[in-house]
Amino acid sequence: MAWIETHIFVDPMVDLRSEADRAGALEAELAREIGPGHVLDGQPWRVVAEATPQDEVLVAAGDTAFLVHLTWTGRAERPPWPTAERVDSAVEFERLVEFRY
Repeated sequence: MAWIETHIFVDPMVDLRSEADRAGALEAELAREIGPGHVLDGQPWRVVAEATPQDEVLVAAGDTAFLVHLTWTGRAERPPWPTAERVDSAVEFERLVEFRY
């Protein structure tokens, strides 16, 4: 099981695994923003958490996770937008959160 499935999110991250409405709204925006050539283009993914101080979401794509910065343009972007930083472990994620927010 991937770390993202069992991780306990704490402030400033909001766990959206049981918040289908909010996760769905963010997924819809991200789906509009992902253009050809983006790392998430053409693969299944879902939003699992949201950063409250930023326009960033944590996305699960199989056993991989990405911290994605939404642009809120409502249209397909050209890579590298929306930026997507691969996160391979809970420890790496916690370090990112600690220094980013």
